Amino acid sequence: MKTLARAPDVSWGYRRPIIICLLGATLSEVGIFLIFGLLLFPEGDWVSKFLWTVVFCGVGLGSVLGAAIILFVQDRLTEWNAILATTAWSTALLGIGCNLLCYRLDANYFEYFGGQDNAALFLGNGLIMATVGGFAAGWLLFSVQGMRLLTRLGF
Repeated sequence: MKTLARAPDVSWGYRRPIIICLLGATLSEVGIFLIFGLLLFPEGDWVSKFLWTVVFCGVGLGSVLGAAIILFVQDRLTEWNAILATTAWSTALLGIGCNLLCYRLDANYFEYFGGQDNAALFLGNGLIMATVGGFAAGWLLFSVQGMRLLTRLGF
């Protein structure tokens, strides 16, 4: 019996930014939850902290960043321009927009992660993580070496 060849999956490229940003944001938020939510500031309800960081921020903002990359970077920019644009989007959306919103919520209402007493630590951590994470995502998605790595990993 003759086997039919499969056509290449051209849609994989549009799923990659969503998957990479979801994984990156969720893993980063797990780290924030463990370090800030349980170790540094253990008081408060850990279930609410987990839902806020990992579920709402990790999944929600990872999806938003992935969609922004698809809409504004992919198929428009290449190589270093795309890497820098991805870094800028991550810094703007996550490091500035989300971080300021979460800081205000934490400092004024929830007091889960030390925003009220440690504003510089809260804001600095979020900004640095968003910038480094955006650069890593851009490198994985838009450099030849990054795309090879993703392919080897099955993404």
